Amino acid sequence: MSVPTGVVIGVGTERGLGAALCRRFAEEGYHILVAGRTIEKVAQVARTVCEKGGSAEPVVVDTTREKDVLAVFDRAMLPGDERDPADLVIFNAGNNQRIDFRDLSAEQFEQFWRVGCFGAFWLAARRRVAWFRSVVGRLSSPVPPLVCEVSQVLRTSPPRKQACA
Repeated sequence: MSVPTGVVIGVGTERGLGAALCRRFAEEGYHILVAGRTIEKVAQVARTVCEKGGSAEPVVVDTTREKDVLAVFDRAMLPGDERDPADLVIFNAGNNQRIDFRDLSAEQFEQFWRVGCFGAFWLAARRRVAWFRSVVGRLSSPVPPLVCEVSQVLRTSPPRKQACA
């Protein structure tokens, strides 16, 4: 029997929202692709998930790089090792820096935008391609995964589908 696959993009420290989402969906029976920029952080989150009886693997992704975002999505859509293609993708990438807007430079704003918005654009664009191929090509996975951007509200409440495309 295969298990569902979920992807959480934007995983940082163990105490962060991304790690909490990984743990929560692993508890629900998902194999989790733990995706973030720093291998040490995502590997630690994946280890913690596995130590608690879940299934996870670390994946390095920089959301400012199109090829990284597309590669993690493509990896998620490949079934294997008794797991299904992803039916859940959560985009939680951000810079997590407190800067007064009056002090924000154009360069900083552009970097924040590239991490938090442009990466989500690439992910949503890949989802549309997957959906189109499933309809036209009759692939084995007829429904592309939901792509959700997680709000800060989830820090204090259980994960739920929100702002899904």
